[in-house]
Amino acid sequence: MAGWIIYLIKRTSPDNNRYHALFQSSPSALIEIDDQLNIVGWNLSAQTTFGWKESETIGQPLIDLIVPLKDRGHVYSALQQALKTGKSDSKNFNLTKGKKEIFCEWHNSRIDHEHPGILCTARDITEITSHVSTLTHQACHDPLTGVTNRAVMDDRLHHAIDRAQRAGSKIALYFIDLNDFKLINDQYGHEAGDKILIGIASSLRACLRNSDTISRFGGDEFIIIIEDIEGEEHIKSVLTAIEFAISEPIVLDNETSLATKASIGMAIYPDDATDADALIKAADIAMYLQKKQKIKKPRIKSASRKKATASLELPLYSDTSPV
Repeated sequence: MAGWIIYLIKRTSPDNNRYHALFQSSPSALIEIDDQLNIVGWNLSAQTTFGWKESETIGQPLIDLIVPLKDRGHVYSALQQALKTGKSDSKNFNLTKGKKEIFCEWHNSRIDHEHPGILCTARDITEITSHVSTLTHQACHDPLTGVTNRAVMDDRLHHAIDRAQRAGSKIALYFIDLNDFKLINDQYGHEAGDKILIGIASSLRACLRNSDTISRFGGDEFIIIIEDIEGEEHIKSVLTAIEFAISEPIVLDNETSLATKASIGMAIYPDDATDADALIKAADIAMYLQKKQKIKKPRIKSASRKKATASLELPLYSDTSPV
């Protein structure tokens, strides 16, 4: 209550009329608190941002009024820092009068009057943050299937190889190419083809760990990166899960559902290649041989890959190659 009395004295003093006018007319939400973190000033922009009128806030603890429990420790530390060092910045969740959760950016400056306190400037950045998150997601993910795009996959693979090199562990990379995908597009339309790709991506996400990377490499091709391979049984179990996910029937309409098949090539770091590009190429060649020569195994020996590369006259895919 002492803070509220101080506030009245300051606001009724002629010397503070100009300050009060600037305080109330500011386009930013301005909140003044005393050294006990109780509210002694609340401008019209703060009312617009948080919903409370000035008369409802004066004397109230700032943290109890507008900070959710999960962020109270963080906000308290920021305000204490402002009291000790003169200023602090923070970004945290806040609550409006209607219990809506918003995300705000705060700049806190100590007021060195006879009775010290803090002037807090708050800005609601909920929409900006949401927009940035959306743009970030769009930049990192395939717009159709929602899995990571080729650029992110490439970055993750390079980092995965660095980690595996330091830890002495292995990585499995699976290169997936859907069989007869062009026929699906030709017979059922591109909308049906899109549904197939979306459904397969969803099934793959469901059968793998959150730490595994699923990427749309292009068209009807996917790449899966599995770190910390624990042995041959682990490799086989992942392959089985991938094959099962791809073969799950996908409903196109009330009368039609399709079960797809794929050619899958696999390469292991560091057994088959020691850099990202070579690892992808090794898995790609293994997939190509499986598709063209009906080889059942998803992996071939490194020497066989070198021989195949010459005899098959890469690049692997020509304009006349069936999909």
